[in-house]
Amino acid sequence: MKTLLLMVSIPLLVGSLLIVQTAPQPASINSRSVPILDVDSPGESTPVALCGSTVDGQINRLASGKFIGPLPGWGRYSYPISTRQDSAQFYFDQGLTMYYSYHMKESMASFKEAARLDSTCAMAWWGQALAGGPYYNAAHSYQLPAEMPAILARMNALSADASPKEKRLIQVMTTRYSADPTDSQRSGLNQAYANATRQLITEYGDPDSKMLYVDAVMLLHAWDFWHTDGRPKAWTQEVIDLSKSVLATHPDHPAALHYYIHLTEASHQPQVALANADKLKSLFPGVAHMVHMASHEYQRNGLYPQGVQVNDRADANLVKYDSMAPHLNLVKHSPHYFAVQTYCALTGGMYQVSVSDALRCRQSVSPVATNTYDQYLYMLPSLSLVRLGKWNEVLATEPPTETWTYAVVLDHFSKGMALVGTGKLTQAQSQLRLLLARLQDPILEKRRIPFNAPLPVARIAGHILEASIQFATKQQPQALVSLQRAIDLEDQLIYTEPADWPLPARQFLGAYLLKMQRPQEAETVYRQDLIHNPGNGWSLVGLHQALTKQGKKARLAQVEAGFKKAFSGAEQIPPSSIY
Repeated sequence: MKTLLLMVSIPLLVGSLLIVQTAPQPASINSRSVPILDVDSPGESTPVALCGSTVDGQINRLASGKFIGPLPGWGRYSYPISTRQDSAQFYFDQGLTMYYSYHMKESMASFKEAARLDSTCAMAWWGQALAGGPYYNAAHSYQLPAEMPAILARMNALSADASPKEKRLIQVMTTRYSADPTDSQRSGLNQAYANATRQLITEYGDPDSKMLYVDAVMLLHAWDFWHTDGRPKAWTQEVIDLSKSVLATHPDHPAALHYYIHLTEASHQPQVALANADKLKSLFPGVAHMVHMASHEYQRNGLYPQGVQVNDRADANLVKYDSMAPHLNLVKHSPHYFAVQTYCALTGGMYQVSVSDALRCRQSVSPVATNTYDQYLYMLPSLSLVRLGKWNEVLATEPPTETWTYAVVLDHFSKGMALVGTGKLTQAQSQLRLLLARLQDPILEKRRIPFNAPLPVARIAGHILEASIQFATKQQPQALVSLQRAIDLEDQLIYTEPADWPLPARQFLGAYLLKMQRPQEAETVYRQDLIHNPGNGWSLVGLHQALTKQGKKARLAQVEAGFKKAFSGAEQIPPSSIY
């Protein structure tokens, strides 16, 4: 096991960091322990841009000859197919739910097992073609499986004995692929498949036809359903309406519950899918990604302790499935789960939890000079300490590897903020100069498709540090200008979770306006931030202070209840919107 390099020394965390735990977590967040991850073991990490698995490599068999066994906790959703084998139906249903849940390896293995049990079942091969195709979280990195031509040939050969509707599903599936082994026309094939699935809705109108079409449109527009100002894109409303219509008639449909969160989480009304979060973790308690998806809603609606808890459960589920299907070499720990969990913890003001989870996230990645996103995840411990005003702990951290440009930028930001917080302004200015010099590195312009390049985020960090120094040196007008520049950049960032920048600039602006005795302007700033970050306790604390200073008492109790809920897992409620 590689040695974990701790950037911080926090005695309260040492005991918990030494405990290996893979079972579901206890109810109390602050008393929970976290596992040390063996980052040398195969299958321990996955590309951080993904939130789910892909079908890569051969799907091997167990010693028994089976491709997979029954997996626990995937629910009871069934799509009846033409087979006389009850076991084949079971594994088809398991495979379909796994597909809807973005567990593609388990899905493929389940469909293969259905085909093993009923070699004449065309839909078992249709399922393999479904699971072996591109999907939302791997839309930009898909590679055609080598066995796909054989799968398609077998599917079509068996279609004569399929039902009329199954024949149509098979016809539609053929539009998803071509004979070109290089898959060079993937964009056109994705569009053709979406067009064909849309026709299924006209012909049948059943929930799965609708959700297959929604799935196909999500692939065409991965993570691109809302403008940064909250307006929907041209293709958004149709798939939202279809998802809602399925939920109205089939409220437990796995795809509708899952996809509706993805379709609405970047909007300014993420609460519309909040009920789905509780359903996912209760209806599919064993499926890691479905349990994790609940945290997409919790982190967007100020329910941060819940976001921490479900990611512990999701991580335990990954370990469980891997132990039951070791031949599939499944992902055992997801950096994405730990990153969302850390964001929930630091935004929820949970000091011990945020740092321990940030360290666990750090250990799950292996940064190199060209992978700036791994560098961001590596620096989450420092950003957590900045969020919670732990200035001495920030200054005690070891600097990252010099060739990791983005990590170095974030280190200069963190150290600079800590130096401002401890009154060492000359040294803080040195950190700002070092940060600004690093912005010239072209690696920061490399975009993590379909999300952001690190350069605008690095500039946000620079503007916030610059403003902090300016405000501390009595240059208040300049500080406000610097923060407005940070806000303008932040408002143009493409949505992702966790946020590529976890410390909203408006929370700094609001705090400075309050110190300048401009509470009415501060109120406006905090209300704007709550549009972008609903339920965020830091802005709710600031809003409460701005309303109090103006003598506006009508909504004080409601605002106070909001920040108390957001900080219900915190050691203490922050005294301001920033430290």
